Amino acid sequence: MRDEIFSCAHCGDVIGIYEPLIVVEEQGARQTSRAAEPELPGGPGNHYHRACYPAGERERSPVPS
Repeated sequence: MRDEIFSCAHCGDVIGIYEPLIVVEEQGARQTSRAAEPELPGGPGNHYHRACYPAGERERSPVPS
């Protein structure tokens, strides 16, 4: 398993190895965990805690006025 630290793009806290996370990719968003996908690539801005994802999406997609 990689030693990378995954941080939530919304709250900035570390996402644990066994914690459900949302990964945002070109194809869309999906749920997984680092334990389920040990080779999951790290990177800023595309990983969320499951609970933070809805708020993060609202920040990335402003509501039209």
